[in-house]
Amino acid sequence: MDLIDTVENWGRLLLVEELAGLTSISSKTLYRYITQRKLPAIRIGGCVRLNPATTAEWLRSRQS
Repeated sequence: MDLIDTVENWGRLLLVEELAGLTSISSKTLYRYITQRKLPAIRIGGCVRLNPATTAEWLRSRQS
């Protein structure tokens, strides 16, 4: 199973730190992408979460 399949089938909302651990992208960079609206995210209270399906789409778009 490759990285995108792993993310897509995660089973729950991802933490930014979890995505950083799965990729070579730092948490700081991911938060910057979220702030710039380059990476779709869900804000729940003060927490930021990533939808596995939309995050997998975002990763696919970065491959090309």
